[in-house]
Amino acid sequence: MTERFSLVGQVVLVTGGSRGIGAAIARAAAESGAVVAVGYREDADAAASVIASIRETGKVAAAFRADVSNSAEANQLVAAVEDSFGKIDGLVNNAGIMPSSPLIETSDEEWDAVLRTDLFGPFYCSRAALPGMVQRGSGSIVMISSRLGQIGWPELAHYSASKAGLLGLTKSMAREFGPQGIRVNAVAPGFTITDMTRDIVDTESGRRRLAELPARRFPEPENVASAVLFLLSDAASMFHGQTLNPNGGGFMQ
Repeated sequence: MTERFSLVGQVVLVTGGSRGIGAAIARAAAESGAVVAVGYREDADAAASVIASIRETGKVAAAFRADVSNSAEANQLVAAVEDSFGKIDGLVNNAGIMPSSPLIETSDEEWDAVLRTDLFGPFYCSRAALPGMVQRGSGSIVMISSRLGQIGWPELAHYSASKAGLLGLTKSMAREFGPQGIRVNAVAPGFTITDMTRDIVDTESGRRRLAELPARRFPEPENVASAVLFLLSDAASMFHGQTLNPNGGGFMQ
């Protein structure tokens, strides 16, 4: 049974893989046997640390710099991974940014930056990776959406809109490419404890959020990674256009 969850022989590209949820996904994919490509935009040291931790376990991994909000760089990222490892079996579109602004104070530049990274980036990377997947007749693409794309959130209209857009993109791609052997699904985490959010946990807002969760604990990056690994694996062969919600019960479908 465990072989169905194995990623041995597969190449997995994780965008935004140098920290937080992306780093947990990259490490978990390597632990499951995949060759891992870690995409990052700015923090080369953090990406190198993730790569080193994977290589210490005897697995194969490499880092690739790209700004996925730029279509040319997204194309180059996919091409570089394919040149290095021969193929891409799994693509995890995780890269994203989340500035906060009241809607009427949100500048055009900030709106564009969020949508280009959080929605256009996954489109660019998927479009670049799909030809190889179509040629082989197999592949799995996982979009990292968010609970906020399902419920909306004040002062995060751009982020919520982009993450909601990912869910529509997921379903459209699943219908278009499922008949060609490619599965496209999404994972929508709730508030997850990372370096960026850890300080919120002990605030009034954090305690209020925690009290609303049936699980009575916040998800960790590894909880999100488990959902992603399932969707990447053969165990999810009948999952097309679906969204998994590792959110502790913060949003129920």
